[in-house]
Amino acid sequence: MSDYFSLINSSADTELTCQDIEDGLAIATKTSYSEVEKYVGILLQRFVYTDKDRCSFKATWLALCLLKIFGRQLSNGGEIATEKALCGLLGLAHYYISNPTGKDYKSELCSEALTCVANAMLLQPKCVPFVTKNQSVDLIVEILDTGKLDSTIAFLCARCLLLSLNTKECAKYCVEKHQLQAMLAEAAALYLAASDTARFTPQQVLTETLKAALSLCAYSLQYTANGESSKDTFASEQAVEFAPLLKVSLGVLETSQLEDYHLSSAAKQAIAIAMYFSTSQPKEIEQLWLPEEKWIRVDALYNLFKSIVSHLVDESSDGSNSECKDLTSDYQNELTPLALVLTRLLTEHSDIRRRLFEDVYPNSAIDFSELPENRPGMSSKLVRLMRNPQGGILPAAIGDLILALLGHDIKQFIIAVGYGNAAGYMVARNIEIPADIVDSVKQNSEADTVDPVTGRYWSQEDINRELATMTDEEKEREAERLFVLFERLNKTGVIKVENPVRTAVEKGRFQELDRDEN
Repeated sequence: MSDYFSLINSSADTELTCQDIEDGLAIATKTSYSEVEKYVGILLQRFVYTDKDRCSFKATWLALCLLKIFGRQLSNGGEIATEKALCGLLGLAHYYISNPTGKDYKSELCSEALTCVANAMLLQPKCVPFVTKNQSVDLIVEILDTGKLDSTIAFLCARCLLLSLNTKECAKYCVEKHQLQAMLAEAAALYLAASDTARFTPQQVLTETLKAALSLCAYSLQYTANGESSKDTFASEQAVEFAPLLKVSLGVLETSQLEDYHLSSAAKQAIAIAMYFSTSQPKEIEQLWLPEEKWIRVDALYNLFKSIVSHLVDESSDGSNSECKDLTSDYQNELTPLALVLTRLLTEHSDIRRRLFEDVYPNSAIDFSELPENRPGMSSKLVRLMRNPQGGILPAAIGDLILALLGHDIKQFIIAVGYGNAAGYMVARNIEIPADIVDSVKQNSEADTVDPVTGRYWSQEDINRELATMTDEEKEREAERLFVLFERLNKTGVIKVENPVRTAVEKGRFQELDRDEN
């Protein structure tokens, strides 16, 4: 028996029987070819552009399987990556999923056609604009609406939409004509609760759907009433329009479990989508963040964040915290959006701030008897992350979170974490140290005050004990070092306060040492 392409060459104008076509295609799927591009053209002409050899569901399915195989072998995508071929394949997929007959084959045929399109878009980005055109996007959206119960079709539609949604014009069209955000939310909710084990698992379909939803959010945000780019979150009217996506995203985060101390793929997309929404307005959005069981979603977010942080900064046997583990880009990319969303919640809801403050600072108080980075519990772990120089943008996000926990009081922030720990964050955020910070230290008793540089109680007895262990030369070197440091900070504008070393010298509290004196 000959393969399909040999049969075509030998038959000339003679019509092949359906059995010959099916058998020839079956052999072709197991045969290696060198003239792949030529055979792609034959298959497209006889099965996609026309129905010449589309004699049965089985024959069409085998032809699409061959197109999928050949498409992966062509470095330039060949004819599959043309507008005519992609539109034809999408039309074929739409025809079969909408066809009431052929129940046993229509999902498989639709899936194979969609796979050819998705592969072409992924391997040959130059062909994406062909699919982005409205008619083609319409077909994908309609296929998703019809076939979303099939996990393979849902996954492939989401993949095609993800690759197609690369302009604000396309996003705007999909929202205005199809309400795509609601359709994606419905599909995501379906697979959040699903438990089947088809070609793609429910988690894979959920993740891919949320990726498409995230792309839709990103490009839709660029449109406001006057067509100009907006800020970081949806305006109230647009937020309500996209509320179904926020609802399903918060549902994902609420039920998510860490995988080897990392967010699941679906949770990563969900937290990124949540960042596009305010937590306090309008009312419909606030109710999604704070449902009747008020704390369930806030606690879920915080527990994910806390678990990753606790893994990165282990507690030693004495209860103190060690230095951070390696902050890989994965951890940075997962913790940063969690920190930013929590910061927004703390800033917009005072009761949430009080709730989380009690966990970060047990007994609702800051323990100034220990250095900020050595205190037991969550607060010191956050300080260690904030001061980590290898954390990318994460340290700044952690600093924002701590500052929000402390009611955005910069003086309280410096005292709580110590200026030595806060300096890098403050420079990154262009925050000046208040000139009266030394006069605003917190008092524990008449003898004890909080050193704003270290964030720890420092009494006169501590100072005397420290000085007693230093030689005169060491004291002079330390004074000179501090003098130079304060002068440099004043010149660079980081702080604007009187140099305490200069003041001490002017008041005669420091005496010049005789260099020859032993």
